[in-house]
Amino acid sequence: MNPALNVRKKLIINKIELEIVYEMCRNVEKVMEMYSKELLEMDRNTVQYMIDEMQEEINQKDEELNQKDVQLSQKDAQLNQINAQLEQERRQYQETMEKMQRQLQELQEK
Repeated sequence: MNPALNVRKKLIINKIELEIVYEMCRNVEKVMEMYSKELLEMDRNTVQYMIDEMQEEINQKDEELNQKDVQLSQKDAQLNQINAQLEQERRQYQETMEKMQRQLQELQEK
């Protein structure tokens, strides 16, 4: 093989490689700008994801609070019912006591 031809091929290959590197260097700014835009979009997506996660947690806590409110309302209703029953039993007891006192008084008068 001809040494001059080999040198020429190497020079052509080197020239092509240099042109590729040159073009890459020229486009570094564009690549960096594109990379920066992608990073910015990723940051926005991350922030939105975090907001969505927090909103989901807030919604879950709201649902839990609503369930607790329902439970408390049910307990209040039960307590009101028990209080009404106790009041009725207290009245009945008081009426019975008054009746027994009248009977005792009648017996003592005889």
